[in-house]
Amino acid sequence: MRKGMEYLVLTAQKGNPVPRTDGWYGKLDVKKLCRETFRELPEYVLLNMKTGMDVFYPDILFAPFLLVSREAMEVIRIYEEEMPFLYVAMVDAQSGESCSYYCPVLAEGSACGEALYRVKKGNEWEVRIRVDLAESLLLRGAEGMELAPLEEENNRGNVRKSIWG
Repeated sequence: MRKGMEYLVLTAQKGNPVPRTDGWYGKLDVKKLCRETFRELPEYVLLNMKTGMDVFYPDILFAPFLLVSREAMEVIRIYEEEMPFLYVAMVDAQSGESCSYYCPVLAEGSACGEALYRVKKGNEWEVRIRVDLAESLLLRGAEGMELAPLEEENNRGNVRKSIWG
Protein backbone atom coordinates (compact mmCIF):
# COMPACT_ATOMS: atom_id res chain seq x y z
CA MET A 1 0.00 0.00 0.00
CA ARG A 2 1.41 3.36 -0.97
CA LYS A 3 2.15 5.70 1.89
CA GLY A 4 -0.55 8.34 2.31
CA MET A 5 -3.25 6.29 0.59
CA GLU A 6 -6.15 5.24 2.79
CA TYR A 7 -8.20 2.16 2.06
CA LEU A 8 -11.48 0.70 3.30
CA VAL A 9 -12.91 -2.80 3.18
CA LEU A 10 -15.68 -3.07 0.58
CA THR A 11 -18.56 -5.45 1.31
CA ALA A 12 -22.13 -5.97 0.13
CA GLN A 13 -24.90 -4.21 2.01
CA LYS A 14 -26.87 -6.76 3.98
CA GLY A 15 -30.62 -7.21 3.94
CA ASN A 16 -31.34 -6.37 0.31
CA PRO A 17 -33.31 -8.85 -1.83
CA VAL A 18 -30.59 -9.14 -4.49
CA PRO A 19 -30.56 -11.62 -7.37
CA ARG A 20 -29.04 -14.99 -6.45
CA THR A 21 -26.98 -16.89 -8.98
CA ASP A 22 -27.83 -20.52 -9.51
CA GLY A 23 -25.68 -23.28 -11.02
CA TRP A 24 -22.65 -21.16 -11.84
CA TYR A 25 -20.08 -23.86 -11.01
CA GLY A 26 -18.26 -24.89 -14.16
CA LYS A 27 -19.16 -21.71 -16.02
CA LEU A 28 -16.27 -19.68 -14.61
CA ASP A 29 -13.09 -20.98 -13.02
CA VAL A 30 -12.66 -18.49 -10.16
CA LYS A 31 -9.06 -19.65 -9.62
CA LYS A 32 -8.25 -18.02 -12.97
CA LEU A 33 -9.91 -14.76 -11.94
CA CYS A 34 -6.56 -13.06 -11.41
CA ARG A 35 -4.36 -10.79 -13.53
CA GLU A 36 -2.00 -13.61 -14.55
CA THR A 37 -4.58 -16.04 -15.96
CA PHE A 38 -7.82 -14.15 -16.68
CA ARG A 39 -7.14 -14.27 -20.45
CA GLU A 40 -7.87 -18.01 -20.29
CA LEU A 41 -11.46 -17.20 -19.24
CA PRO A 42 -14.30 -16.45 -21.66
CA GLU A 43 -14.91 -12.75 -22.36
CA TYR A 44 -18.50 -13.11 -21.22
CA VAL A 45 -20.41 -15.47 -18.96
CA LEU A 46 -24.13 -16.29 -18.86
CA LEU A 47 -25.43 -17.11 -15.38
CA ASN A 48 -28.83 -18.30 -14.21
CA MET A 49 -30.31 -16.23 -11.43
CA LYS A 50 -33.28 -16.36 -9.14
CA THR A 51 -35.12 -13.20 -8.24
CA GLY A 52 -37.75 -12.48 -5.66
CA MET A 53 -40.78 -10.27 -5.92
CA ASP A 54 -39.01 -7.07 -4.83
CA VAL A 55 -35.59 -7.76 -6.32
CA PHE A 56 -33.01 -5.00 -5.91
CA TYR A 57 -30.18 -4.72 -8.45
CA PRO A 58 -27.31 -3.12 -6.54
CA ASP A 59 -24.21 -1.58 -8.09
CA ILE A 60 -22.03 -4.07 -6.19
CA LEU A 61 -22.66 -7.82 -5.79
CA PHE A 62 -20.34 -10.27 -4.05
CA ALA A 63 -21.90 -13.61 -4.86
CA PRO A 64 -20.69 -15.75 -6.43
CA PHE A 65 -17.78 -13.33 -7.00
CA LEU A 66 -17.37 -9.55 -7.20
CA LEU A 67 -19.69 -8.03 -9.79
CA VAL A 68 -20.29 -4.34 -10.49
CA SER A 69 -22.88 -2.46 -12.53
CA ARG A 70 -21.96 -0.69 -15.76
CA GLU A 71 -22.10 2.66 -13.93
CA ALA A 72 -19.76 1.42 -11.19
CA MET A 73 -17.42 -0.05 -13.82
CA GLU A 74 -17.19 3.32 -15.56
CA VAL A 75 -16.26 5.03 -12.27
CA ILE A 76 -13.65 2.35 -11.50
CA ARG A 77 -12.15 2.87 -14.96
CA ILE A 78 -11.55 6.55 -14.12
CA TYR A 79 -9.17 5.38 -11.37
CA GLU A 80 -7.91 2.15 -12.97
CA GLU A 81 -7.87 2.58 -16.76
CA GLU A 82 -6.14 -0.75 -17.35
CA MET A 83 -8.35 -2.89 -15.11
CA PRO A 84 -9.76 -5.83 -17.07
CA PHE A 85 -13.45 -6.72 -16.74
CA LEU A 86 -15.44 -9.78 -17.79
CA TYR A 87 -19.01 -9.27 -18.97
CA VAL A 88 -21.61 -11.26 -17.01
CA ALA A 89 -25.22 -11.61 -18.19
CA MET A 90 -27.71 -12.94 -15.65
CA VAL A 91 -31.10 -14.37 -16.63
CA ASP A 92 -34.05 -15.56 -14.55
CA ALA A 93 -35.80 -18.01 -16.87
CA GLN A 94 -38.84 -18.24 -14.60
CA SER A 95 -39.61 -14.51 -14.41
CA GLY A 96 -37.99 -13.51 -17.69
CA GLU A 97 -35.88 -10.85 -15.98
CA SER A 98 -32.30 -10.24 -17.01
CA CYS A 99 -29.48 -7.92 -16.03
CA SER A 100 -25.82 -7.44 -16.79
CA TYR A 101 -22.82 -6.89 -14.58
CA TYR A 102 -19.07 -6.71 -14.97
CA CYS A 103 -16.54 -8.77 -13.07
CA PRO A 104 -13.40 -6.74 -12.31
CA VAL A 105 -10.18 -8.75 -12.42
CA LEU A 106 -8.53 -7.38 -9.29
CA ALA A 107 -4.86 -7.10 -8.47
CA GLU A 108 -3.82 -9.04 -5.39
CA GLY A 109 -1.87 -8.00 -2.32
CA SER A 110 -1.84 -4.90 -0.16
CA ALA A 111 1.32 -3.52 -1.76
CA CYS A 112 -0.19 -3.21 -5.25
CA GLY A 113 -1.24 0.44 -4.87
CA GLU A 114 -4.38 0.05 -7.00
CA ALA A 115 -7.67 1.79 -6.29
CA LEU A 116 -9.45 -1.57 -5.94
CA TYR A 117 -7.72 -4.84 -5.05
CA ARG A 118 -8.11 -8.01 -3.01
CA VAL A 119 -6.15 -9.78 -0.29
CA LYS A 120 -6.49 -13.34 0.95
CA LYS A 121 -7.91 -13.60 4.48
CA GLY A 122 -8.00 -17.26 5.44
CA ASN A 123 -10.14 -19.02 2.82
CA GLU A 124 -11.86 -15.82 1.69
CA TRP A 125 -10.90 -12.78 -0.35
CA GLU A 126 -11.22 -9.32 1.20
CA VAL A 127 -11.83 -6.52 -1.30
CA ARG A 128 -10.23 -3.18 -0.48
CA ILE A 129 -11.09 0.15 -2.02
CA ARG A 130 -9.18 3.41 -1.94
CA VAL A 131 -11.08 6.24 -0.24
CA ASP A 132 -11.16 8.49 -3.35
CA LEU A 133 -12.78 5.75 -5.46
CA ALA A 134 -15.27 4.94 -2.68
CA GLU A 135 -16.23 8.62 -2.44
CA SER A 136 -16.69 8.84 -6.23
CA LEU A 137 -18.98 5.82 -6.23
CA LEU A 138 -21.05 7.22 -3.36
CA LEU A 139 -21.27 10.69 -4.91
CA ARG A 140 -22.63 9.09 -8.09
CA GLY A 141 -25.32 7.27 -6.10
CA ALA A 142 -23.87 3.74 -6.01
CA GLU A 143 -26.10 1.41 -4.01
CA GLY A 144 -25.63 -1.90 -2.28
CA MET A 145 -22.17 -1.43 -0.81
CA GLU A 146 -20.84 -1.07 2.71
CA LEU A 147 -17.49 0.33 3.74
CA ALA A 148 -15.63 -0.72 6.86
CA PRO A 149 -12.37 0.42 8.45
CA LEU A 150 -9.32 -1.46 7.32
CA GLU A 151 -7.51 -3.44 9.97
CA GLU A 152 -3.94 -4.39 9.15
CA GLU A 153 -1.34 -6.37 10.97
CA ASN A 154 1.94 -4.62 11.49
CA ASN A 155 5.21 -6.53 11.45
CA ARG A 156 4.80 -7.41 15.16
CA GLY A 157 1.43 -9.12 14.58
CA ASN A 158 -0.53 -6.29 16.23
CA VAL A 159 -3.72 -5.12 14.55
CA ARG A 160 -4.17 -1.43 13.86
CA LYS A 161 -7.24 0.30 12.48
CA SER A 162 -7.07 2.90 9.78
CA ILE A 163 -7.94 6.52 10.49
CA TRP A 164 -11.51 5.69 9.41
CA GLY A 165 -11.97 3.27 12.30
